[in-house]
Amino acid sequence: MRAMRAILVFAAIVLALSSPDDSGAQPFTAERITDHIYVLQNQDGEDQLVMVSEKGLVVFGTFWSSITAQTYKDAISEAFDRDDFYLTVNMVDRLDMFGGNAAYGETTIIGHRNLLDKYKGKEREVEAEIKRLVDMWRWKEEVSRERLPTHEPGSKAEINERRWMETCRKRAEDLEKGFSLVLPTAVYDDRKSIDLGDVTLELIWLGRAGFDGMSVAVVPEENIAIIPGFIMHSHHLAPHPNARYAKLDVPRWIDVYEEILEGENAVDRVVCDINQVWPRERAHTHLVYIRKLWEAVEKAEAAGKSMAEVQEQLSLDNEFAFVKEMQPYIDGGDDWIRPQHQSHVRVFYLQHKDMASEIFKEKLESSPRTAAADIKKLRGEEGDLYFDEFSFNAIGYGLLGESRYPEAIEVFELNTELFPESANVYDSLAEAYMKSGDKKKATQFYKKSLELNPDNENAKEKLKELEKG
Repeated sequence: MRAMRAILVFAAIVLALSSPDDSGAQPFTAERITDHIYVLQNQDGEDQLVMVSEKGLVVFGTFWSSITAQTYKDAISEAFDRDDFYLTVNMVDRLDMFGGNAAYGETTIIGHRNLLDKYKGKEREVEAEIKRLVDMWRWKEEVSRERLPTHEPGSKAEINERRWMETCRKRAEDLEKGFSLVLPTAVYDDRKSIDLGDVTLELIWLGRAGFDGMSVAVVPEENIAIIPGFIMHSHHLAPHPNARYAKLDVPRWIDVYEEILEGENAVDRVVCDINQVWPRERAHTHLVYIRKLWEAVEKAEAAGKSMAEVQEQLSLDNEFAFVKEMQPYIDGGDDWIRPQHQSHVRVFYLQHKDMASEIFKEKLESSPRTAAADIKKLRGEEGDLYFDEFSFNAIGYGLLGESRYPEAIEVFELNTELFPESANVYDSLAEAYMKSGDKKKATQFYKKSLELNPDNENAKEKLKELEKG
């Protein structure tokens, strides 16, 4: 009965929330997805997924800071005329996905155990990730600003671009103002069933997707699944479109997707990107892609094919031409999806390799002074070890993000020895020297990168900056 009351209140409140206030700030609106699931939206920011139940209100994710989270919390209370927040669900263990937990301190905050393992008692790692996230959102803001003149003034595309640029700016600023790490008070391992009185929430661990761990949720009574946009996104084929190495739980993704989308109790709809609701058939195309790619890479790798051979065989012009019929390709085009697919092929391929970079990371922790020499020695002794320049670069950039310049430089120098014909590794080494303040060395290695790749526009721009400086 209480849930029905909330629905009726919602219907009356939407119009009131839709009127702009005197400050000119964009209003909140609420959209009903099912009897229990709503999306609270603000055109200037993010969308908040909310469940209404007999036991209280449930929120999914708390944004990047308590500043933003509190704003949405107040709006939720107003929209539903109640403030009995019962549960906060952390579905993605990335700091800007649960940075507002402090605003919901009176609720039970639940997340996968991986979230505690990743952050509890690891202040240095948290600080480094916050810096990386701030840099990422600043970069996205700048990319959006550069893209703005390409839109017709006053067009919907320009309006959306300005909103996105403002969102990126706000995320970076809120993270810089102060991040309060509040971890879950309840955790689960494989899955967790939560009785909310008149409805059930099933949380299922999807596994690692790049550098983040993720979960999905199912509401059986309403035949609907909640899959965060980081996992299933209208602009992406699969999680983690990144060329650098990261551990992925692809077999688990497939198992969970099959259960949700093909199993005996398959859902009818999927909530993804928060404000998008897809029919099962639309979501299923992503499962088909991931499953086919994983099977094809395993088969090609077992046949002893090289990375280059696998990339060619599984390209959008050969075995994976069907991708061009998928909605992300139709919406995003070849320039967006082709490199993304190549990244997926690369990272899937690396899952089957004994990565030298992973051994190197362990040696950096245990014996940093000899790590570089040890890995070079292993290269000559261990034929099964796989050396990948992007994976070593990722280690270097991790150190660079923590402002550990001497160590980052050492890793990048190692990479130039391992891959002396790569323009990219010299570009990275130059960047490390530039950030450390050694302009002479930075100039030297940007020039070296240009020798190997005369089309390296980044090196050209950085050399101009160094000359001006």
